[in-house]
Amino acid sequence: MTSLRIRVRRWVMWWLAIGVVCGVVAVSIIVGDNLTPPQEKIVLLIGAAHWLLGGIVCWAFESVKVETRVETRDTPRVVQMPADKTPESYSHPASDFLLPGRGHSILPWRH
Repeated sequence: MTSLRIRVRRWVMWWLAIGVVCGVVAVSIIVGDNLTPPQEKIVLLIGAAHWLLGGIVCWAFESVKVETRVETRDTPRVVQMPADKTPESYSHPASDFLLPGRGHSILPWRH
């Protein structure tokens, strides 16, 4: 059995969402308005540049990773147990309660 995992960073999803919104706006401008052919080319070049630069940046920062793993019946699955076991008591050393420099105590004197 093969498992496929795709890891995508959060900013990549924002870049994708902004690209889709800008693409919808650009297509509606091209269809709705009477643009000249050079203006249409400029709008399409800006959109293409957005997607091209996004792809280059994602590749450069390795922001999208695809991992495949082949599982066989011989390889046992590793089940992680929750690490809810905390030490019952924790003590601080005496030096944690001294001010730096002269070594005065930050706790009041007990009489």
